[in-house]
Amino acid sequence: MRKSRLTTLALGSVMFAATAAYGNTGIFGAGVDISSIISGASTFNLYEMTLFGDSRYTPYNGGPSTGVTLGTLPALVSTYNGTSGSTWATGGSGQPAVGPSLGTFVQGVDTLTLNGGEILTYKNSGDNVSGTQIFYRIDGGAFNQINLAFNFDNVNGNNGDQRWYTDGAGANLLTGLSTGIHTLSVYFRDNSSINGNDYYSNLGNNFNAIFTISPAPEPSTMALCGISGVAMWYWMRRRR
Repeated sequence: MRKSRLTTLALGSVMFAATAAYGNTGIFGAGVDISSIISGASTFNLYEMTLFGDSRYTPYNGGPSTGVTLGTLPALVSTYNGTSGSTWATGGSGQPAVGPSLGTFVQGVDTLTLNGGEILTYKNSGDNVSGTQIFYRIDGGAFNQINLAFNFDNVNGNNGDQRWYTDGAGANLLTGLSTGIHTLSVYFRDNSSINGNDYYSNLGNNFNAIFTISPAPEPSTMALCGISGVAMWYWMRRRR
């Protein structure tokens, strides 16, 4: 299916975007898979960066006979900002962007994991998409790459529309970080056989969300809480 295309030029780690109509290939949907455990409560979400609330994000899980076997599918979470785009894309061109919060995590106790994500691509006029990738970094460091696996062809019956999905990357986003506020930044890429790569990168600002790491309670503090609890229990018993 022929669609308008968002074409970008890469210069180092900064992406500059230019719009071109009716490209042979392109990205029309993208999201990241993130799981977390906070105070024992777990979540597994696919955060949609565009095409908000669209059922085409649901990964195909056909089972062993189809060669596509996935575990638990993520909950689809729209990041629509209520006006024109994603809450993860809050910065203007050339400006740093600080997006929504993924939560507060106790150091050494809670977890925050980037499992992968999804890209929806299209192709026309004999061109082909041979692969897709998600790039991510923390606090402006070097980008890391996650390759997405092919998931489904002709999505929703649209010839040439393809879904790419991976949820097994297991990237621990809290490793080696100090307490405080941190920023996760991501962008998306496909590989075109004729026209090179297509990027989806929020006009070079990337898609961003913050998260906070809080210190774990000191053993002495935990012991004091335990003593206080015992004292309260004893006092309540004596009042009966």
